[in-house]
Amino acid sequence: MQEGTVLDGRYRLIEAIGAGGFGQVWAAHDPKIDRLVAVKVLTGDAGSSRQVARFAREAAVAGGLAHPNIVTVHDFGSTTHRGQPCAYLVMELLPGKSLSAALDVGRLPLPRALSIAACVADALKAAHDAGLTHRDIKPSNIMIRSNGTATVVDFGITKGSDGRNDVTTTGVLIGTPAYMAPEALAGTFDHRSDLYSLGCVLYEMVTGRRPFTGTSWHLVNQHIKEQPAPLRTLRLDAPVQLERLVSQLLAKDPAQRPASARKVRDVLNEINDRHFGTTPPRRGRDVAHDMSVSAAEAADGAIIPLRFTTRIACPACATRTDEKTAQACTTCRGEGRIVSEQRTYKVRIPAGVRDGQEVRIRELGEPGKNGGAPGDMYVTVHVDA
Repeated sequence: MQEGTVLDGRYRLIEAIGAGGFGQVWAAHDPKIDRLVAVKVLTGDAGSSRQVARFAREAAVAGGLAHPNIVTVHDFGSTTHRGQPCAYLVMELLPGKSLSAALDVGRLPLPRALSIAACVADALKAAHDAGLTHRDIKPSNIMIRSNGTATVVDFGITKGSDGRNDVTTTGVLIGTPAYMAPEALAGTFDHRSDLYSLGCVLYEMVTGRRPFTGTSWHLVNQHIKEQPAPLRTLRLDAPVQLERLVSQLLAKDPAQRPASARKVRDVLNEINDRHFGTTPPRRGRDVAHDMSVSAAEAADGAIIPLRFTTRIACPACATRTDEKTAQACTTCRGEGRIVSEQRTYKVRIPAGVRDGQEVRIRELGEPGKNGGAPGDMYVTVHVDA
């Protein structure tokens, strides 16, 4: 490929801006809607059906994850170039630079490292909630936008919990050894493997070096058997809580790591706020509710009104210590709380929903803080017999 090449009669390549996985990444122009995009073009054995399947999987996975910290995928296609088959993936063109480029000049300021790690944890939460593990979290797969937020890219080797469309090969190491969990090196992956990789990245952002720096199989042995130098021996100003979190993320036993990416994100934000007084935009908390539908509504789908009531402590009796007086309060009628807000949302229930199935409704959770996006709502559907 070269500058000026037009893919599929549409995408004109402007300049090479990097490489990831099995593809070279170009800045390109899409004249159909007059916008700049990033185009990853399959390189190497372009005729390999496995390579094309990997690209198709990346398009399907990333395209199904609408999240501010996950790269947006616009298009996927295949064509021919100089008589050879060619697959390509079209994504948003992210302003900024990769985390690997930022680390080339040394370790990061602690508030910035914590903020970037929190963005990655939030992206992993979305992927894990969808039943996906990324399997290749590393600095070159994290883009730092011009506004300071971080975006996770390259979902080409992502694995679904059901194993469908998995294009990996038995006996082949999938991922980047410097950032891989011990169990991942043996071919076993789950969401906690991504958390270990995030721990490696966070360690590098804070200390300026990777937790393990061996070569080849010596590096593998380090991940499996050795412990990295304690964080605060390399960065004295790092909070104790951060050292504890990194130690948990890098636990050899997955069961000893944090339970979820959501928990990691919350701890990172708490450390940042407590020690550095930062108030970055923060996404609102997710909320959970239950809903009952009839068998017909479950089978055919329906739009159901769902009413939410928010209550606060009763201002008339909240400070009273006399229990009998509080119970006689005419404002709250002894309940201790009053209604502060009532909202009704129309919730779309998909056809074929099963009893106990959880439906995700984007941005109907608690409002974000400091300009952050709202959280999501998770509705557990109960089908009446």
